[in-house]
Amino acid sequence: MSADKLHIRLLKIAEEDFIEIISFIAAENPIAAEAIATKIEKNLELLSVNPYLGRVPRVEEIKNLGYRYIIVQNYIIFYTIEERTILIHRILHDARNYKTLL
Repeated sequence: MSADKLHIRLLKIAEEDFIEIISFIAAENPIAAEAIATKIEKNLELLSVNPYLGRVPRVEEIKNLGYRYIIVQNYIIFYTIEERTILIHRILHDARNYKTLL
């Protein structure tokens, strides 16, 4: 793709979040699990070409840590931008208390 495309890297805990989400959904509905996995992956691909697509959190403590976020259905993907890499920190259901998990 483009030369200015950034690399996406999921931190270990974000990988675990992703696996947990997909496994949980797949237990009830494998087709829905595949659909949400695809949506999350496509949104991460969008971030790689447009890293400032995500919003800046309103919560001051999280904002000060440099986080941005995007929402994919009921999931919030928190990330930071470091040089040529987008670090995915967490992928959390919006019902969770993300302030204590970041």
